[in-house]
Amino acid sequence: MLIYPMAIIKIKPTLNFTLLCDDVRQEIGGKYSLMGLFENISSSAFPAIHPRFAIMNEWSGGKGDFMITIRLLAPDQEQVLSVSETKISLFNEKQRHRDISIRNNTTFSVPGTYWIETRVDNERVGLTPLVVQLVNQQMVH
Repeated sequence: MLIYPMAIIKIKPTLNFTLLCDDVRQEIGGKYSLMGLFENISSSAFPAIHPRFAIMNEWSGGKGDFMITIRLLAPDQEQVLSVSETKISLFNEKQRHRDISIRNNTTFSVPGTYWIETRVDNERVGLTPLVVQLVNQQMVH
């Protein structure tokens, strides 16, 4: 009698959200605290260097092991400014997973709409705009 191993079923997860913030901390008990949520960056001069920001993604509805890639793209969506990769494992479709990617000293050459591209196993599943805008010195707090 031949016994065949059960086929491993892999179900691609759904990207529930992408959030940008100044910092993320994991608290006692596993809760996350996000500080300084934002959707744009203001600068009075270019090139502008943003000292630090975090990208948080939440996944659900999947099962299996997946490679998550987060790319920061220039306004032309061609030039890649930074890349991070992480492997996630989802054991059932009800499980949620949050991954956090930190960017330090990111240079934005010109004002415009930059893009946070999220990929699962090299397939694009999310594209989040990040507006980087020029403001005069009096508007910067």
